[in-house]
Amino acid sequence: MTTQSSGPKNRPFKYGADDRRQFIVQDSEVSMVCINDTSGNPVFVGRAKSGTTLSEPKWQIRKVTWDSNSSPTRVEWAENSDSKATTNYELIWSADTDLTITGITQANPAVVTVSSIGDLVNGDKIIIQSVTGMTEVNFDGSNIYTVAGIAGATFQLQGIDSSGFTAYTSGGTVNFGAVVNHNYS
Repeated sequence: MTTQSSGPKNRPFKYGADDRRQFIVQDSEVSMVCINDTSGNPVFVGRAKSGTTLSEPKWQIRKVTWDSNSSPTRVEWAENSDSKATTNYELIWSADTDLTITGITQANPAVVTVSSIGDLVNGDKIIIQSVTGMTEVNFDGSNIYTVAGIAGATFQLQGIDSSGFTAYTSGGTVNFGAVVNHNYS
């Protein structure tokens, strides 16, 4: 005797409008990009159809908050041009190239020197990754900095006193793409 369950079945299709079967897209069929914190947890996560460039407005972006045990505690969605959180594929991940850090001062405020300032402007939100020595500035999931006082190839980390931080040794990148500058809710 065969028993039939009325519950959902594990199939690669779902029933859509007018009872039409729709293929369920798997993660292997999309491009994914992440910015991880110092523990390796993905904080900013983007998905788009394979082949989509980072500068195309075709990304779905979320921000994940993690606790001290590396467990996710909150997921927020990037807001669209109507200031509403969206799960649609309509956002830009980044149209900007990461900047290479060549120095960071132990001062109040901290001053970062980069090889080229690129399109960075005062007021941009940034994250810093892969710095050796002054690891306190590396992105831990919550330390998003605001740029101030751009002069040549240097800028200040607004409100950040790095005088008690470990001395900068080498390396590091500045990410100031759209993903960091979106509002999330």
